[in-house]
Amino acid sequence: MTGKVDIHPTAIVDRTVEFGAGVSVGPFCVVKGPTTIGEGSVLMERVSVGPLVTMGRANRVHPGAVIGHEPQDHSYHGAPTRTTIGDENEIREYVTIHRGTKEGSTTVIGSRTLLMSGAHVAHNCLVEDRAILANGVLLAGHVVVGEGAFLSGGVLVHQFVRIGRLALLRGGSRTSRDVPPFAIMDGTHTLRTINRVGLRRAGLPRETIEAVERFYKEWLLAGPLDRRALSAYLAPCPEVAEIVSFVLESRRGICAPKRPCGPFRKTDEEEAD
Repeated sequence: MTGKVDIHPTAIVDRTVEFGAGVSVGPFCVVKGPTTIGEGSVLMERVSVGPLVTMGRANRVHPGAVIGHEPQDHSYHGAPTRTTIGDENEIREYVTIHRGTKEGSTTVIGSRTLLMSGAHVAHNCLVEDRAILANGVLLAGHVVVGEGAFLSGGVLVHQFVRIGRLALLRGGSRTSRDVPPFAIMDGTHTLRTINRVGLRRAGLPRETIEAVERFYKEWLLAGPLDRRALSAYLAPCPEVAEIVSFVLESRRGICAPKRPCGPFRKTDEEEAD
């Protein structure tokens, strides 16, 4: 241990755990080593951490959270695997973050994320900086959640799925396909439109947002995707190039729109009237 650390007398802490200055460990916590907890981090009551967890600075872990426990995977047989947590994360009540499965593999949470109550991050996932997982979000193994993505309450994500940067998944939705950057998805991997509010809040200029919207309308929302034509497409800005690369690299396929597309198009019954 290094620096001043506040450990409640009811906590159980392995002697191989290393603490940064100003760490607080609350009542009935269990911290297994080897593990490192960065300076200024707070473990509230009944938190379980480790083994082989590396946690950065100024993280707040709320009651009942479990970080670095063994994965829910039949192929796991006790291999030394890791969990890495960045800085300034808010990990709320009863969040579970499981370590990797194969020897040497890691589950990674970036920095400044918010994982709300009851969210589950399975083995070998990557949750990038500033992502938000709302209450009850369930990520299966090997999921990638891009920077600034927002997964609303009760979202279910199949294993090996990628969620693009600044994408938004509406509450109760589920996907076994990749969700492109800047998209809004709901239902069962149904692509709706772009996340205009999220793009504005991220500081993207209007012309970039308009370019992203044009690309979605002309390519991803317009009908069956011609990958060969897309591979020759000259993107007008880096953000559109990011979407193109994401789509072309997809192994699971990407979310598709329902027909008719968009909330303002009339149904066949309305047209008949």
